[in-house]
Amino acid sequence: MADNPVLKHLVDLFMQIGARATMETLVTTDDMLTASQLLALRYIWLHPECSLSSLAEGLGISNPAATKVMDRLARKELVVRQQGQDRRQIMALLTPKGRDAVENQLRLQMIAYTSLFNTMSDTELASLQAGLEVMVDAAVRYWPDWQQLCLRCGTGCTRADCPLFRYTTA
Repeated sequence: MADNPVLKHLVDLFMQIGARATMETLVTTDDMLTASQLLALRYIWLHPECSLSSLAEGLGISNPAATKVMDRLARKELVVRQQGQDRRQIMALLTPKGRDAVENQLRLQMIAYTSLFNTMSDTELASLQAGLEVMVDAAVRYWPDWQQLCLRCGTGCTRADCPLFRYTTA
């Protein structure tokens, strides 16, 4: 297949739309969060009492980067550190303020996407979903380590509503 600059441009636009929907919700909060901080909060929310090293692994970042994100979240009083069973292990725990922040962000993101989807017809939505499913299928075939695509939603791709679920049983 020849290079397709229009398709590449459409993919870039799609990614920009997703980033805008996420970033607009981040700007509307009192405690300004970066996308990295929101991802970390979401991961901790889905994996209660996770260790700092599992946070780093789950987000695909280094331990020092995870420490830096944790420091910033702790300064905002969204997480606290707790010593694990091994005194060298540091656990990340959401504070009530952190839990409220992540749940509010996820709710605002859903509202942003729903507002966008409501401008589309049922046929357009079905086409979008089908196209995205084809893209996920191609990515799974292309990348042997496709599990790295996981959004770390906490289900381990074990629920039928996970787009990656069908590949875990293949």
